[in-house]
Amino acid sequence: MENFLIPIGVLIIILGFIILFVGFILQFYDQFKGTEKKTEIRGAGIIFIGPIPIAFGTDKGSLLIISAVMIILMLMMYFLFRTHGF
Repeated sequence: MENFLIPIGVLIIILGFIILFVGFILQFYDQFKGTEKKTEIRGAGIIFIGPIPIAFGTDKGSLLIISAVMIILMLMMYFLFRTHGF
């Protein structure tokens, strides 16, 4: 079980850096090109206190997306921890 968790963690970290880099390049390209768009800031987050998730966000769309992520994370935690008997 432990053999595949380390490579998956490293791949997730690398994927995060790639997403940040692509976002930076796209933002720089838009500013360089001179296109001005009306931007709106949206955000959401999850706090897990033990098995209880708490979701918060700035609008309904963000909360729907973060709720789906929350359900996926809860299922991942359930399947990972049920095999070890925690």
